[in-house]
Amino acid sequence: MNQGTFLEATIRSVLLQGYPDLEYMILDGGSQDGSVEIIRRYEKWLTYWTSQPDKGQADAVNNGWQRATGDILAYINSDDTYCPGALHIVAEAFDRNPQLGLVYGRCHVIDERGGVLRERRVRDATLPEVLRWSPSIPQPTMFMRRTAVESVGLLRPELHYTMDYELSLRIGLRYQWQFIPRLLANMRDHPAAKTAVDPLRHIEEGIGVAEQFFTPALPADLGELKNKTLATLLVRKARVLSRLGRGAEARDVISRALTLCSAAPVSRQATAAWAMSWIGPNGIAGLRRVKRAWLQTVTGRRS
Repeated sequence: MNQGTFLEATIRSVLLQGYPDLEYMILDGGSQDGSVEIIRRYEKWLTYWTSQPDKGQADAVNNGWQRATGDILAYINSDDTYCPGALHIVAEAFDRNPQLGLVYGRCHVIDERGGVLRERRVRDATLPEVLRWSPSIPQPTMFMRRTAVESVGLLRPELHYTMDYELSLRIGLRYQWQFIPRLLANMRDHPAAKTAVDPLRHIEEGIGVAEQFFTPALPADLGELKNKTLATLLVRKARVLSRLGRGAEARDVISRALTLCSAAPVSRQATAAWAMSWIGPNGIAGLRRVKRAWLQTVTGRRS
């Protein structure tokens, strides 16, 4: 964990949901940042907690899910928060449709102080659309029916960045999922976030997940999306390489992507990534600051 700065806000966002049948467990990996002291202040409201070394985040989440007895499963990282009423909204969605295996919703990206930076782009998408454009579901907004998870299997413990993405694909093959057009959670953007620390490993793991997903025989409408999915992910990898100052490698990856798929949406993304590879990390950082400032202005006008 080691994100004690944000942990109390996370805990309070769960406990203050006012959800009557809440089972809240905290599985800390042995943090040395004051997390244990914070957890102890709230332990009488927790179903279970522990702080000891584990085999990684997915393993810890799996252990929690196996202890749980409820019909709906979810996990939230120690730097993210739920929006008020989120658990009630999710439970109502599952109650209305017994065929649902997974639901997800809108998500704000917040800064270290909890201020809203922007809204994470997310929309109602079918499994083919998620594969075609890889618009990953915001993890803190993702809730799953227990029977669906039991049917397809738990999180893969060898994954460290994309275990939620991989599980959503497996659930999507067998069950319906639903987008709830309500704000369910806040995802915190800060320098110590896992995906910010090692973005290249994150995208490379996602590519590996996609390659494995397409390995077995799939329905025709899904199987034909393999090249487009992998090309889209490769373009994302190129953007990460560009931000790391590895422009030449980025251009090689873009060439590989276009070899797989040169359809208009992919080629447009590839063109933008190609430009990024020449601009370099300083130029990219400057453009990102301008974009963030603009988004904050727009968000402020809407609120």
